Amino acid sequence: MASLLTDAEKTTCNNAMDDLHDTFARDVTVYKDAIVTVSSPSQSYNTIYGNAGATTPITYTPQSSTVSARLLYGKNYTEDYFANSQSNSQLKIFLPEGEVRMIFKAADYATVSEAKRIEFDSQKFAIDSDFRAHGVFGVKFYTIYLKSVS
Repeated sequence: MASLLTDAEKTTCNNAMDDLHDTFARDVTVYKDAIVTVSSPSQSYNTIYGNAGATTPITYTPQSSTVSARLLYGKNYTEDYFANSQSNSQLKIFLPEGEVRMIFKAADYATVSEAKRIEFDSQKFAIDSDFRAHGVFGVKFYTIYLKSVS
């Protein structure tokens, strides 16, 4: 099937989307499950029956990564906005107050999909949606929604 755009034009469009992301993105910290290291000081230690009073030292090593993402905070929309006769009649769905939309590059999908907590602006967030892939000519970005955790 013939394409309306050449490969060079498609590359130009993809580069423009990358430039848009690079311009407005900022770094967010993604925390994954900690690496658990169990070390037994003695070969004679029996994990099933144990030794009286003996404990196995467990070390937790935190894992974090930094990814580049575009963020949109939810706003508080008053009822007046919906009742305004000047607005068109199409259904408008807005991001609820307290939620954040996060768009990140497809290359960071593996990192973000394992996230237990995401942190930016001195606040902690948890993933509150499924991952939605999007792009002009293929998957270039993913969008998720985050909710604040205390």
